[in-house]
Amino acid sequence: MIVTPLVYPGGARVVLRLQESPTGFFVSDNGAARSEADLMGGRAIFARIARGLAERFSVRFDSDMIFDLDVPREALVSAAIAVGNASKYAVDHTAERLSERNASDMRQKLWERLAAVFPRAFVEREAMFMGASSEWKFDAVMESDEHKSVFDLVTPHAASVHAAVSKFLDVKDLGDGAPVRVAVAIDRQKTPHLPLLGRTAKIIDLGSGAEIYKNAA
Repeated sequence: MIVTPLVYPGGARVVLRLQESPTGFFVSDNGAARSEADLMGGRAIFARIARGLAERFSVRFDSDMIFDLDVPREALVSAAIAVGNASKYAVDHTAERLSERNASDMRQKLWERLAAVFPRAFVEREAMFMGASSEWKFDAVMESDEHKSVFDLVTPHAASVHAAVSKFLDVKDLGDGAPVRVAVAIDRQKTPHLPLLGRTAKIIDLGSGAEIYKNAA
């Protein structure tokens, strides 16, 4: 068993199993990637992704393990690198796909919430809005009799926070005519860089009550 420097999204190291045979070595992830995907509830997605990545890295996938076989001793390093990377990226891409699916569900909840809290306002879904220097896509842009508000969902990942900060900062630079900016956190406790996000927008939880939504907008 070899512990590699590669890390799955859940924090576990990618560990490879090397087993000698009369015709060479069998190198596999011992089904670890599939187990990681199972823990995320992404078995079906993982199977499709793993097949493609195994082909890309010139290794194999049998619905359980990512592996290579009949590897000569002099090719063990390159085989281990290929199997390890295919295993890691298969789980990474599965996590990303699940995150996209979850984000879609969260957007639907946001739209339903806005419709319930602001029945007389016009809410445009996944709308483009022009900031001071660029046009940005927001999960919702709401227009009432008094003003506009832009809403963007923020997942508990640094990349999501940084993307939201860029949007909100450019919109904020519109000055006095800037719309109200509302960051809707899916999981506030796990969201990094909240102070930075709070400098560019008001932060509320997706499941907040009606009064919190009204005060934020």
